[in-house]
Amino acid sequence: MKLILYISTIVLFFSCNQGPDDKAIKDVGSSKSIAQNDVIPVKNALAFINLYVSANDSNSNIGLEERINSINLTTYRFRKDLKSIIDEANKIDSEMGLESDPVLNAQDYPDKGFVVESFDEKTNLIVVKGKDWPEFKLTIKMVLENDNWLVDGCGRVNFPYHKSISK
Repeated sequence: MKLILYISTIVLFFSCNQGPDDKAIKDVGSSKSIAQNDVIPVKNALAFINLYVSANDSNSNIGLEERINSINLTTYRFRKDLKSIIDEANKIDSEMGLESDPVLNAQDYPDKGFVVESFDEKTNLIVVKGKDWPEFKLTIKMVLENDNWLVDGCGRVNFPYHKSISK
């Protein structure tokens, strides 16, 4: 219950809070700039990754799968691939498990969250960069499913290596 309340508070915060550097983003598919709050896939991608980072920092005792499921902005495919990655890592070394975070494709990540660097409307790929670490970049793949824009790939999860950008 605490986790749901915490995540709801963060969702509300991110939906109301827009910093000066995230009011407009560049659409990679064209030369126009678009307002971030007009683009649902971008809002959902940012909400997902920033909630994920917040949950990572404040709830380290909660499992990765549980954190992802509580955010509720991912596809079934995403959750299934994440479970496969976790299961495979545990099979290889049950004590060590994952050597890095598969969603962030890294061990270290920007503590203050992410802002959008670019959005390609044709592919629905969104590149985010760290607020406090702009060199850290991550690609998020969004899909429209049942009238909701959901994360379908991020980091190593359900993402072809050659399309993923991280660090």
